[in-house]
Amino acid sequence: MTIAAVTALLLVALVLLARARAELDAERRLRANEATQAVAPIARHLEKVQEQVEHLERERGATLATMRELVGATNEQLGKLRTETGALVSALKRPQVRGSWGEIQLRNVVRVAGMTDHVDFHAQVTVDGGDDGALRPDMTVHLPTGRDIVVDSKVPLDAYLTALEAATDEDRDVHLDRHAAQLRAHLDKLATKAYHAKLERSAEFVVCFVPNEACYVAALDRDPRLLEHGAGKGVLIATPTTLLALLHATHYGWRQAEVEQSALEIAAAGRELHRRCATFLESFAKAGRQLSSATDAYNAAVGSLEARVLPQLRRLEEHGAASEKELAAPRAIDEAARTVTAAA
Repeated sequence: MTIAAVTALLLVALVLLARARAELDAERRLRANEATQAVAPIARHLEKVQEQVEHLERERGATLATMRELVGATNEQLGKLRTETGALVSALKRPQVRGSWGEIQLRNVVRVAGMTDHVDFHAQVTVDGGDDGALRPDMTVHLPTGRDIVVDSKVPLDAYLTALEAATDEDRDVHLDRHAAQLRAHLDKLATKAYHAKLERSAEFVVCFVPNEACYVAALDRDPRLLEHGAGKGVLIATPTTLLALLHATHYGWRQAEVEQSALEIAAAGRELHRRCATFLESFAKAGRQLSSATDAYNAAVGSLEARVLPQLRRLEEHGAASEKELAAPRAIDEAARTVTAAA
């Protein structure tokens, strides 16, 4: 093979190689375009996801800042609440403050129940206890039946307040047991005072008012027979909720008693009105009879006037002895007084 032939073959091979390379580049560009078009929706979706992630990150940052502010404010309020609670606990440890708190709770319950002072109840009434000295219940509720219910709110809370400050569960349980024992002893003390025997109109029981539901529940949890123990001795335990129900029932009883009293007064007024009307009718009938007699007497006088007096007066006029006034003859009354015919 000659050099020219070899050269020609090389040229042909180079042309074919260049053509194949061009076709390969075109195919590669086509595949790249197809891949780009296929991936474009995913890229757009990823861009949206990225925007949402950035938006959520900004919101998370704002929420985190708000939460930090809320936590800070909550901690501050808890600190204030802890301080105020400590001050309240310290204040309630003083008997005078504790007594005032109980009286305030009583008045609040009475006000909500609609009872009025010195009408349905009397606060701080002093009762002569005889040999036991003067007794001073916190409230006396008057029942519409004429009975009184004595309410006492001097409940010991020292052990309960100490339990609130206990550092361990064991110490708290010890103080709560002591609280239940103090409440039981107070029930026994109220039972020995025997208000119902010293008050003339007292009911056969006395109400021991516990100003706080939690105090009563804590004692009842340690001594489940506490309520039964007090009831057996004529002492009923009442919290603000149960006392409110009792006062509502009493207030309803007063309203019913007032309605009944009004009905009795209306009936009495009706009977009195009937009696007075009967008396009036008797006088009215008598006046009618007298009116008929007066009519008859009047008509008789008119007849006598016409028959005896007027003729003589007319003769005087005929002889010129008349005055300047004209004689007017009265007429007789023919109408009789009406008789009452309505059925009795």
